[in-house]
Amino acid sequence: MTSTSGTFLKPLGASAALVALGWAAWRWAATGMPMTPLPGSPWPYLATWGALCLAGCLLLRWATARRGAEGTDYVVGVLAFAGVRLSLAHRPELPLLWTYAAVALAAGAVAAGLLWWRTPRRA
Repeated sequence: MTSTSGTFLKPLGASAALVALGWAAWRWAATGMPMTPLPGSPWPYLATWGALCLAGCLLLRWATARRGAEGTDYVVGVLAFAGVRLSLAHRPELPLLWTYAAVALAAGAVAAGLLWWRTPRRA
């Protein structure tokens, strides 16, 4: 089982890496290859996806704590990076993005709760 600091450091690291990669992808896309972003600041979208990645990683870690699944942060990071690229290319309204994210996290929380509930407990 991981330590308490490892429980929070890995998701923070995954979120920071997501924001850094998202910013690098936005800068690279500014050259016109392969997806030209719309004008404007990328930071509201990067901050949104960084927060969602952190919440998703923490939720996934909580759900898999008893089974000891390693590498689950990468799954959330890859999905969040795909969301960053789409958000920077199409620029949806931020309240709409947060609404969809809240619904996705709620569904993930229900699935994680069911997974946790079904996991056998050790005394």
